[in-house]
Amino acid sequence: MRLFPEREKMKAFMKKGLPIIFAVAWTPMVWMLMVALLGPAMQHLFADWRTIVAILMVSTILVMVGMVVIFRRYALKIFGDR
Repeated sequence: MRLFPEREKMKAFMKKGLPIIFAVAWTPMVWMLMVALLGPAMQHLFADWRTIVAILMVSTILVMVGMVVIFRRYALKIFGDR
């Protein structure tokens, strides 16, 4: 049994569901990368760890939003809806 018996259902899933799954799956990895790259430098700038976590959280969200936008653009080009 196939997951998507109709091609239109697969296209609808690619447009709406897959970018959200992508964002949920990659957010912890992007968070760890941001902490590893920016954490030590930010530790010297800010004394409070809550400030560092807040800045890293906002930057991770911005990176993930950018990645989802890019992912959606390329997904639409690949499946020929543009």
